[in-house]
Amino acid sequence: MIYGNWAYQKKHHDNYRAYEIVWMGHVLGKRESRRLLGDVIVTEQDILTGRKFPDACVPTFWGIDLHGPHPRNTKHFPGEEFIALADHASKREQPFVVPYRALYSRNVDNLFVAGRCISVTHVALGQVRVMRNTGTMGEAIGLAAAVCQDKSCLPRALYPDHWDALTSRFSEAP
Repeated sequence: MIYGNWAYQKKHHDNYRAYEIVWMGHVLGKRESRRLLGDVIVTEQDILTGRKFPDACVPTFWGIDLHGPHPRNTKHFPGEEFIALADHASKREQPFVVPYRALYSRNVDNLFVAGRCISVTHVALGQVRVMRNTGTMGEAIGLAAAVCQDKSCLPRALYPDHWDALTSRFSEAP
């Protein structure tokens, strides 16, 4: 997709013609690289059905947003089919709320995760990966880490054993 986009820019915009690509990372155009598995793996179905989790803590307002080449690009850009297309077909009116159990590792006892590496499927990542959501994950994890320290417990023990201590911090947060 990157090469297709670059070729399009050079062909159709004079100010790009003199430039060349000198370096690119080994994983190009990806919105993900790896995800860690938590005690819950959020799926597309969870989002589409608005599944309610008892440990819900991070509201997400973005729809499932997937990018990739699309056959209809052939009609408008013949020979340049790798120009990316965003699919926002599954916007919801109500937010989906990410469960706490997707924000820590199931096999590394003291590891919280936030951002694009949380415990979700590839398609579900399209909903949670935007900055507003990942920032909220960071806030939730910061509060959870403080509770873990206060209670001398690991992330997995926080839910359900100390869930009230965390939810009271959510309501106190600015």
